[in-house]
Amino acid sequence: MIWFFTRGPAQVDIEVRRLIDGKTFELIVDYPDGSEGIERFTNPSKLVRRTLILQQRLIRDGWVPSGPGMRFGVSDPPAPVPPAAKSLHGPARLWAYVHRQVTERLAATFGL
Repeated sequence: MIWFFTRGPAQVDIEVRRLIDGKTFELIVDYPDGSEGIERFTNPSKLVRRTLILQQRLIRDGWVPSGPGMRFGVSDPPAPVPPAAKSLHGPARLWAYVHRQVTERLAATFGL
Protein backbone atom coordinates (compact mmCIF):
# COMPACT_ATOMS: atom_id res chain seq x y z
CA MET A 1 0.00 0.00 0.00
CA ILE A 2 1.58 3.31 -1.07
CA TRP A 3 0.49 6.91 -0.60
CA PHE A 4 2.05 9.95 -2.23
CA PHE A 5 2.07 13.46 -0.80
CA THR A 6 3.28 16.48 -2.74
CA ARG A 7 4.16 20.03 -1.83
CA GLY A 8 5.32 22.05 -4.80
CA PRO A 9 7.79 19.88 -6.74
CA ALA A 10 8.67 17.74 -3.68
CA GLN A 11 7.13 14.35 -2.91
CA VAL A 12 6.93 12.13 0.17
CA ASP A 13 6.10 8.44 -0.37
CA ILE A 14 4.56 6.36 2.41
CA GLU A 15 4.47 2.59 2.03
CA VAL A 16 2.94 -0.05 4.30
CA ARG A 17 3.82 -3.66 3.63
CA ARG A 18 3.55 -7.01 5.38
CA LEU A 19 6.77 -8.95 5.86
CA ILE A 20 7.18 -12.61 4.90
CA ASP A 21 6.51 -13.80 8.46
CA GLY A 22 2.92 -12.56 8.01
CA LYS A 23 2.86 -10.97 11.47
CA THR A 24 5.09 -7.95 11.02
CA PHE A 25 4.34 -4.78 9.06
CA GLU A 26 6.73 -2.08 7.88
CA LEU A 27 5.91 1.58 7.53
CA ILE A 28 8.43 3.11 5.13
CA VAL A 29 8.66 6.83 4.44
CA ASP A 30 10.77 8.18 1.57
CA TYR A 31 11.53 11.89 1.95
CA PRO A 32 12.36 14.35 -0.84
CA ASP A 33 15.97 14.68 0.35
CA GLY A 34 16.53 10.96 -0.34
CA SER A 35 16.38 9.86 3.29
CA GLU A 36 14.15 7.01 4.38
CA GLY A 37 12.47 6.09 7.65
CA ILE A 38 11.42 2.53 8.49
CA GLU A 39 9.26 1.48 11.43
CA ARG A 40 8.14 -2.09 12.19
CA PHE A 41 4.88 -3.09 13.85
CA THR A 42 3.43 -6.38 15.03
CA ASN A 43 0.28 -4.69 16.34
CA PRO A 44 -2.00 -3.71 13.42
CA SER A 45 -3.79 -1.04 15.50
CA LYS A 46 -0.49 0.70 16.21
CA LEU A 47 0.41 0.52 12.53
CA VAL A 48 -2.85 2.18 11.50
CA ARG A 49 -2.56 4.81 14.23
CA ARG A 50 1.04 5.66 13.29
CA THR A 51 0.20 5.83 9.58
CA LEU A 52 -2.66 8.23 10.29
CA ILE A 53 -0.55 10.39 12.61
CA LEU A 54 2.16 10.67 9.97
CA GLN A 55 -0.28 11.62 7.23
CA GLN A 56 -2.05 14.11 9.48
CA ARG A 57 1.29 15.79 10.22
CA LEU A 58 2.08 16.01 6.51
CA ILE A 59 -1.28 17.64 5.77
CA ARG A 60 -0.81 20.08 8.64
CA ASP A 61 2.59 20.98 7.14
CA GLY A 62 1.03 21.76 3.74
CA TRP A 63 1.51 18.45 1.94
CA VAL A 64 -1.34 17.28 -0.29
CA PRO A 65 -2.21 13.63 -0.99
CA SER A 66 -1.87 12.68 -4.64
CA GLY A 67 -1.76 9.59 -6.79
CA PRO A 68 -4.12 6.62 -7.06
CA GLY A 69 -6.79 6.37 -4.38
CA MET A 70 -6.28 9.93 -3.19
CA ARG A 71 -8.18 12.02 -5.64
CA PHE A 72 -9.42 14.61 -3.17
CA GLY A 73 -9.16 17.41 -5.70
CA VAL A 74 -10.94 15.46 -8.46
CA SER A 75 -13.75 13.26 -7.16
CA ASP A 76 -14.44 14.96 -3.83
CA PRO A 77 -13.80 18.66 -4.33
CA PRO A 78 -13.86 20.80 -1.22
CA ALA A 79 -16.52 23.46 -0.88
CA PRO A 80 -15.26 27.02 -1.47
CA VAL A 81 -13.85 28.42 1.74
CA PRO A 82 -13.21 32.11 2.44
CA PRO A 83 -9.47 32.80 2.60
CA ALA A 84 -9.61 33.75 6.30
CA ALA A 85 -11.18 30.38 7.20
CA LYS A 86 -9.11 28.28 4.81
CA SER A 87 -6.55 27.30 7.43
CA LEU A 88 -9.29 25.93 9.70
CA HIS A 89 -11.67 24.24 7.28
CA GLY A 90 -9.50 23.12 4.35
CA PRO A 91 -7.02 20.92 6.24
CA ALA A 92 -9.75 19.54 8.52
CA ARG A 93 -11.85 18.42 5.58
CA LEU A 94 -8.83 17.07 3.75
CA TRP A 95 -7.76 15.19 6.89
CA ALA A 96 -11.25 13.63 7.26
CA TYR A 97 -11.03 12.40 3.68
CA VAL A 98 -7.51 10.98 4.11
CA HIS A 99 -8.44 9.32 7.41
CA ARG A 100 -11.36 7.53 5.76
CA GLN A 101 -9.31 6.46 2.72
CA VAL A 102 -6.35 5.20 4.76
CA THR A 103 -8.38 3.15 7.22
CA GLU A 104 -10.53 1.63 4.47
CA ARG A 105 -7.55 0.74 2.27
CA LEU A 106 -5.48 -0.76 5.10
CA ALA A 107 -8.45 -2.80 6.28
CA ALA A 108 -9.18 -4.09 2.79
CA THR A 109 -5.57 -4.87 1.89
CA PHE A 110 -4.32 -6.40 5.13
CA GLY A 111 -7.55 -7.44 6.83
CA LEU A 112 -7.00 -4.99 9.69
